Amino acid sequence: MSTHIHTAPEKIEMKVGMSPFTLRHDLADSPLFTLEAMADLAADLPRDKVDYNRADLPVDVHGLPVPGNGLSPAETVRSIRDNGSWMVLQGIEHAPAYRHLIDELVDEIARLADVAPSSFTHRVGYGFVTSPGGVTPYHLDSEHNFLLQMSGTKRMTILPAEACTTAEDLEISPSKSRYIEYRPAFTPLAQTFDLGPGDMLCVPFNDPHYVENGDQVSISMGITFHDEASLNQRKVQTVNHIMRRMGLPQPKPGVKPRADKAKAAAYTAVNMVVDPVRKNQKARQFVKRHILRGAALTPGTTGPQPT
Repeated sequence: MSTHIHTAPEKIEMKVGMSPFTLRHDLADSPLFTLEAMADLAADLPRDKVDYNRADLPVDVHGLPVPGNGLSPAETVRSIRDNGSWMVLQGIEHAPAYRHLIDELVDEIARLADVAPSSFTHRVGYGFVTSPGGVTPYHLDSEHNFLLQMSGTKRMTILPAEACTTAEDLEISPSKSRYIEYRPAFTPLAQTFDLGPGDMLCVPFNDPHYVENGDQVSISMGITFHDEASLNQRKVQTVNHIMRRMGLPQPKPGVKPRADKAKAAAYTAVNMVVDPVRKNQKARQFVKRHILRGAALTPGTTGPQPT
C-alpha cells in the first residue's frame, strides 16, 4: 500500500468537503511533474483537454473576456517562464502513470477520512502550469478538490460556500463560466494558504477561491472526485441551469430537497444517453462547434477552471 500523504488520520476525518486544510505529500521531486513532462502531456492530450490563456489578470474577471496567448500548448509550457500564461491539462488520469498515482492518492484520502475508497468516484486529474506572478481568477469547482504543489509557490484564497450569494453562481453548464463575481463584503471570511513544494490543500466542494502565483514558474496537480452527496448536488446544479435557460430559475440546492431528488434522478436518466457522446472526442468537438456554437466553459478558453 503506497503512502504519499504525511499527516495524522484525525486531521482530516470528517473534514473532506467541509473545510479547507493542508497536508504534506512526497511527490514534489516526481519526474511526472517536470516542465518537460507537462510539455509532453500538453502535446499528447486531445486539444479540447488543454486550456490556457494569459495569466496577467485581475482576481475578478466575471463577465470579462480572458485573452489567449497566441502559442501552441507545448510552446506555452516550454516558454512559461516568460510568456505570462496559465495552463490546465485536463484528464491526465487517461495516461496510465498518472491514473495509478491519482488512484493511490484518492485511496489514501479515503482511508485518512475513515471512509471506503470505493465511495470516492469520478476521479479526475489536472496538471497546472503557471507563469511567475500569474493569477487564476475567482471561481468555484463543484467537486471535492485537492491541490498538490510540485514546484514554485502560490497563494490560494478560499471563501466559504456562502460567498456564492445567488443560485446562478452554483449552476453548471458546458457553456457557462465558472468565474463568479467577487464580492468584497465577503473578504473578512477568506482564508489564505501559502503553498510550496510538498504542500497539499483541500478546497471544499463549491467553496469559491482564487490563486496568485509566486515569483517562479509553478507546477501543481489537482485531483477531484465525488462522493454520493456531492455527485447528487452537482446533478441538481446542472438541471437548475437548464431550467433557468428555459425561463424557470430555481433555488439553490438544499432549499427544496424533494425537488432536488427528482432533478438528480432526471439527470441520471438523461446522462445515460449523453455520457457516450461526452467521452467521444469527435462528438465533443461537434457539440461545441455546432450546438454550443463555440461557447467555452470560461471566457476566452475552451475548458473548465479547476484551480
